[in-house]
Amino acid sequence: MKQVTNELTHPHIQTISSSDAYRNFIHACRSPATVETYNRALKCFMDFLKIDRNAYDQLLQKDPKLIQMDICNFIMYLRKEKNPPASSSAVSTYVAAINKFYAMNDLLFNQKRIKSYMGDHEKVAEDRPYTHAEIATLLANTALRNRAIILLMSSSGPRLGAIPLLRIKDLTPISIDNYNIYKIHYYALSKKSNYYSYCTPECRHEIDNYLEWRKRWGERLTDNSPLFRTDYNAVTGTVDGAVGGPGAPVSKSGIRNMMWVLLQHTGLRKVPTEGESSKRWHIMMTHGLRKFFETNAHKAGMDLIYIRRLMGQKGGQSALEDSYLKLTDEELLDGDSRHVGYIGIIDQLTISNEHRLKQEVQTLKIDKNKMEQVLERINLLEDKILNQ
Repeated sequence: MKQVTNELTHPHIQTISSSDAYRNFIHACRSPATVETYNRALKCFMDFLKIDRNAYDQLLQKDPKLIQMDICNFIMYLRKEKNPPASSSAVSTYVAAINKFYAMNDLLFNQKRIKSYMGDHEKVAEDRPYTHAEIATLLANTALRNRAIILLMSSSGPRLGAIPLLRIKDLTPISIDNYNIYKIHYYALSKKSNYYSYCTPECRHEIDNYLEWRKRWGERLTDNSPLFRTDYNAVTGTVDGAVGGPGAPVSKSGIRNMMWVLLQHTGLRKVPTEGESSKRWHIMMTHGLRKFFETNAHKAGMDLIYIRRLMGQKGGQSALEDSYLKLTDEELLDGDSRHVGYIGIIDQLTISNEHRLKQEVQTLKIDKNKMEQVLERINLLEDKILNQ
């Protein structure tokens, strides 16, 4: 009876089922990463409104003007009351998710008014990428699987959400110019989001060691096995009571938790004392590894367009570039006379001094061989001229 009264009072109020409301919203999200992020943001909004997390239909049972005010109040909560306050970019993500839900269920609001509550874009903290030394500290204090994950993220620059989706068959071994690397197919099952990138020899070495370690503990690896799986006890060789069975892929939250514990253990991130509110750190916990890749690729002389392709950036300006500039995987790897390819940035991305020195020695040997070949040709030409 209450529902009929509402419909008579507010004829614009929708009587849509909870499952339909959610389906309209979630099917409009383009990538798995967007689905997860928007889902989390919408549930946070529902918590704020004290609505059951599965009762999506209740989000539509108010007058649109009251819903709009709920959104504005939520923004003020994020900016002023949440501890710690949400950053400007986080607030934008929350609002984008909420707007997406309502737009996909045929409710539109006064965006100018909503944006006025969001305020100007401000950085809550100045962030920077990790340094080589900081990543080296992380690597020296963690397990084999985690070293492989950290090196992959720093030498290839993927989004965090791409890691759990990787399977063993998404890696293709490549040997070029004395570099043993992997070509990596990210988001391989997505037509829109899939792209290729590469990792350093240092990273490939750790991945190979990690996979061999799993084999030694009895796991049956196949092409479809997750590249990084949930951990299991190295003494008993068990996870969830099974040994050698198929492992579940590591989750995004699992990687975040690993990084959180590791940063505190190494002293790179301060643990708040009792009664002290947590503060934003100057390095984003996992995204700082992606920034490390971008920053050091640029320092090594790589063109911004090449960097964007290797990082899978396809929106905004990158979408226009994709339409007009077609770069092959080989061009991204080798570069050309005017552009640095991935091969040219490997040394800058390498963390271990030992690996870097070994690679420099190999490069010098190659250069020496090339120089000797040039000198030999010059000598042959001189002999030919003298004998004429």
